[in-house]
Amino acid sequence: MPQEKILYIEHDRTLTYNNGTFVQSSVSDVKELFAGAVVPLALLTIYTLKLPNHLSEEEQKIHVEIQMFEEGKLNNNEEYVIDYIRHDLFSENSYLFEVFALSHAKAADYFSAALSQSKVIDLITPGFMVYESLYDTDSLPKQNDLFIYLGEDESYAAIYQDGTYIAHRSSESLTTLAVETGMDLGTFICNLAELGVIEERYPPDEYGKCSLIQDRFSHNVERLVHTINHKRGLFGLTDITHIYLDFQGNTIPGLETIFDAYDIHNVEVIPLSRPNNPPKELHNLLCAEYLSRHTGKKKLNLSPFGRKDVWYKRESGKFLALTAASLFIALCIPLALSWALADKVADKEKLAGKLVQTEQETAQLARTLNEQNKHFTQYQNEIHTLNEEIVLIQGTQETSDLITQMHLKRRQMLSDVTYELGRYRLGTLQIEQNGSKEMSVQVIAEYQKRNDIAKLMSALYARGYQNVETREIALDNNMYNAVVKVTR
Repeated sequence: MPQEKILYIEHDRTLTYNNGTFVQSSVSDVKELFAGAVVPLALLTIYTLKLPNHLSEEEQKIHVEIQMFEEGKLNNNEEYVIDYIRHDLFSENSYLFEVFALSHAKAADYFSAALSQSKVIDLITPGFMVYESLYDTDSLPKQNDLFIYLGEDESYAAIYQDGTYIAHRSSESLTTLAVETGMDLGTFICNLAELGVIEERYPPDEYGKCSLIQDRFSHNVERLVHTINHKRGLFGLTDITHIYLDFQGNTIPGLETIFDAYDIHNVEVIPLSRPNNPPKELHNLLCAEYLSRHTGKKKLNLSPFGRKDVWYKRESGKFLALTAASLFIALCIPLALSWALADKVADKEKLAGKLVQTEQETAQLARTLNEQNKHFTQYQNEIHTLNEEIVLIQGTQETSDLITQMHLKRRQMLSDVTYELGRYRLGTLQIEQNGSKEMSVQVIAEYQKRNDIAKLMSALYARGYQNVETREIALDNNMYNAVVKVTR
């Protein structure tokens, strides 16, 4: 998978990455390039669940979202981006879902500096995903590998089976380890890279520090091995083939002995590196490589700041067009009725004038009795027709008043629904009214805004509608589609 030039966002730094090189971003780069970032695990809510594999894709997404709010303890008053990695469990006829949720508020706060320059971040992903790009370039064989990242602010390990991510485990950061061993961060990193966890390399008066380092690494390796053993049962994971260390291009002398103590035998710890690049930029470089190779297909994306289509292609644009058309039709109905009534009144006046003319002609032709009778009969018939039309006009007037009242109720109902749709920024494909008491609204929403459909229904209840219920709900092309019936 080829690399593309991208805008790389590292917390409060914005850089342009192009084929292994970082440079300061220009204004045009910020506006035009695909933007990607890696989010710290501490900002994520992570939950694991199982679902049967007979569920459709839409049903899976709905169940995942519901369980994240119920079991994952998400805050109903916050908005989240929810995405997941799905693993097949063939032996159990089920799927294992590793679900990740990122709060819009936390993301906006963490990336505030970058968002002040550009409102778009196309891809946000956890750091343990970035090692996948090492297999894309064929630089690593697809085997059972363990990647260990040691960073100043966070550390974690990622487990890959045959080149595919299956699990991760957080561990203590370099800053935390330095504090626990009583050293400043720079000294701790230097000792770890040069002396490692081999006691003989330390001066006798620093054996105690070495012992503290060994204890902390043993604790973290033990937790990691528990995760590996758990995945053996789920995925049939065999022995670990390689351990790759993402630690500013360094290795840690003696780290193999700690893994050996926990039954991870004969595995060499191999430091990851990139020639001609500053060691401290190694992890950023790996992150940027991954992001630059995933500008199209995104396996896991937690960005709430995605690039928007032009307004007329968005669901909100379609909603505005539909709303404008509905209002236009609603306004045309009373105008059409008014014009029809005016035409009837004019016809009545014309008929009245014709009646006068007929009576005059009858007086002039009264000389002949037979002709008078004939004309009289004819004129009586015309008068009868005129009276019927007068009655029809009166009935039309009454019908017009009734229709006007019904229209006001229908328009109020449409106004209420349209307001609440706009309030929660939900789109519609169809609004259908059945009289003045019932309305069916086909609501559409991006999948991360599904809970706003429930908020819409609650708001309509609050407006005094007798019943608000959803008949069906489905997900198509990452958009929720629900039919909501509202009864006055």
